[in-house]
Amino acid sequence: MFPAPTVVDFPGRAKGPTDSGDPAGPGATLTQAYVSFSAAVMPHSAPAKPVVALTLALAGKRRIEAEALTRLSEGLALVFHAVAGRLVSLCEPGAAADSLSLRFATEAPPRLTLITGLADGADQLASRLFLGLKPDFPEVERVLGAVLPCDRATFVARSGLTDEPGFTAAAAACAFIIELDGDMPAAPGAPHEGEGAEARRARAERGRAFSDQSEILLRQADILIAIDDPRDDGRIGGTRETIRTALDLGMPVVQLRLGHDEIALLRSRADFDEPAPLPESHAGEALWSLVAELVGAGAPAHEAGYVKSLISEFYAREPPSSGPLNRLWEGFEGLFKDPARIPADDAAPAYQPYRRRASALSAYYGSLYRGSFLLGYVLAVVAVLLAVGALAMFPLRPLLRLDALGLDTALTVLGLAKLAVVVAILQLASRANHDRLAHRAADYRYLSERLRAMTFLPHAAALRSPYNWSLPYTTRVSAQDVIDRLFLSIVRQASPLEVVPGPRDGAGLRPGAGVALALIRTRWLAGQRRYHERNHLTQHRMSRWLERMSRRLNQWVIGIVVVDLALAALGVAGWAEWLPKSLESWVNGGATPTLIALAAILPAAVASLNGVQFQSECSRLADRSEHMAAQLRQIEERSSLARLRPVRLLDALRLGEDVAKSTIDEVAEWSAIYGKDFVEM
Repeated sequence: MFPAPTVVDFPGRAKGPTDSGDPAGPGATLTQAYVSFSAAVMPHSAPAKPVVALTLALAGKRRIEAEALTRLSEGLALVFHAVAGRLVSLCEPGAAADSLSLRFATEAPPRLTLITGLADGADQLASRLFLGLKPDFPEVERVLGAVLPCDRATFVARSGLTDEPGFTAAAAACAFIIELDGDMPAAPGAPHEGEGAEARRARAERGRAFSDQSEILLRQADILIAIDDPRDDGRIGGTRETIRTALDLGMPVVQLRLGHDEIALLRSRADFDEPAPLPESHAGEALWSLVAELVGAGAPAHEAGYVKSLISEFYAREPPSSGPLNRLWEGFEGLFKDPARIPADDAAPAYQPYRRRASALSAYYGSLYRGSFLLGYVLAVVAVLLAVGALAMFPLRPLLRLDALGLDTALTVLGLAKLAVVVAILQLASRANHDRLAHRAADYRYLSERLRAMTFLPHAAALRSPYNWSLPYTTRVSAQDVIDRLFLSIVRQASPLEVVPGPRDGAGLRPGAGVALALIRTRWLAGQRRYHERNHLTQHRMSRWLERMSRRLNQWVIGIVVVDLALAALGVAGWAEWLPKSLESWVNGGATPTLIALAAILPAAVASLNGVQFQSECSRLADRSEHMAAQLRQIEERSSLARLRPVRLLDALRLGEDVAKSTIDEVAEWSAIYGKDFVEM
């Protein structure tokens, strides 16, 4: 009934159909290919470029009238052909492929995945049509997957399934099947009949199970294909609820209405309330544009050069190594940091190389930028010291016993040293601004934080991190859009078999709700809270130290000026008559010029300390981490409250998405606000 899916041995070319004699079924070889993917294309030293991938989710009707079946089949075939054809065209040589080759291995065949619920009607029809694309698009690897509300045996026995052979054939063709923890009680009488308390409870539990199924299904996909009946008001966990949830998540919906030829593309709730049908001639074009938008063909013109260097560096064989400027800042920050370390997060092998690279680049450019301005402000003080020293040569000449040649030599040496210092400051500023060190640190940190979420969300069967809804109030958000595209290119290629933990039965996955909730709460949520508490302490200590040093230097300046004024007043009063000649010479020739020099140098040091405090944003970051720690603590307290019902996987998903939204929003705003240029001194 189901044609054998195309199989790819990563990262090579497509193979032929699987051996139908394999006792594990057609999905076994595909499963093996997925499991070996990490070791094949993700070496420890550098992340490999992912393949071009896109995942479709399908929500449809179980009962389809015979007269609507032909139109629906044609509509589904149009959608599958348009999406698959566009993926193939994006990998072909040309402007689009040149752009995509920055982020993807475009020489490999693209991958298109369809995830259904394996129910009667639309699910099984779409599965057959999807795998039947093979003659038309041999370049596209097609993967069939499924999300069930409960285990397979219970689903077959109690979900109201009527076409058991169709279910068995579709399940055998799946590369993965995620079995959720929904309750599927046997209702008295027919599955949807009865008015007693037991029947109502059974319907409520079944509705909740199907609702959880649709929620998890959408966390696996990029586009929802919804087969809707305009005459149906919908029910809990039904197609209409799934459409609304998808639109709330920012996911585009391709709507096919039973009894209608047109296809509608929904991007908002308003589109769902009043869909604008597209005729067949325009539907294909709209789907081509949608696929190109989601995959990310092209890049903003004003960011082209920066984006190319950002991505090429991300996929370079080795990351840049730390230098003196990095160690300068790390040593300075280490004076205030708590020696206790936060445990590292171990991402799934499918994500770990990317997370490791993003974190390394963020740390490298962050310390390089901060080390640059720290050295710059130190050199600014040195420049003032050299300038004051040159001016002090004239009154100190008798004390130092310099002749004319010696004075000229000393002034020349000091002048050359000052020139070298000023040139070094300008080079530091030029390099920091030209290479956009602060922007790179912010962008890579944003990517690292998005990938951190994927360390924990897959435990709740979620393969898509929440969208970043930050308002575009600065031009920095446009760069975040590029990082979002890079992030999505990484997560879309990963199969649930690689990243979703839990008991397995062949292609079946059974993630545990209790394990997922405990891991998210104790490792992710608590770990992020401890990080922000520690960061608040570090930044607060640094800010207080800089403030105290500035205050002390200002007090010294005031004291020096008072002493200098006192000496001048005593001189006016004739105090010189009472001092020995040698002491009078030292006061006039040495003490007074030295005090004047210190009065000029110390304010420069104060300005440099204030500059370090401003440029490092230590006081703002301390306040921000304090706020984040309090916010995460509140989420942690709410998540630990006793529950009156058993924990479901959706509870872990909700908690994980709350943490992800909080941390991603924080780092998105951080990169937009604190990604600044180097101030030339």
